Amino acid sequence: MEQILLSRQETAEKLGISTATVDRRVREGKLTPVKGHKTPRFNLYDVLKLAGTDTSKLSPFERRRLEREIDELREENNRLKEEREQIKRQLTNVMAEVIMPILKEVV
Repeated sequence: MEQILLSRQETAEKLGISTATVDRRVREGKLTPVKGHKTPRFNLYDVLKLAGTDTSKLSPFERRRLEREIDELREENNRLKEEREQIKRQLTNVMAEVIMPILKEVV
């Protein structure tokens, strides 16, 4: 069975806490990162258990639904990051258009 791994940020969002609290829970031994990764990764089932979800009751259908939800959220996150970058580029262009005439007047 394939493990579903979450980043610190995803873990924090799933638990409704900050990433600093995730780090504190790791230090306290309440949450254990999966070994063998450069950055901390957490097993979804460990996170769900910590959140109080009874993982023994997850049916294969529920598990697949959660996996799909995670994939959809990751896709949405990537789409929003790209959208943010496009907005940044547009803002830079607008700022350049506004500032250049002012600079020409000053010089």
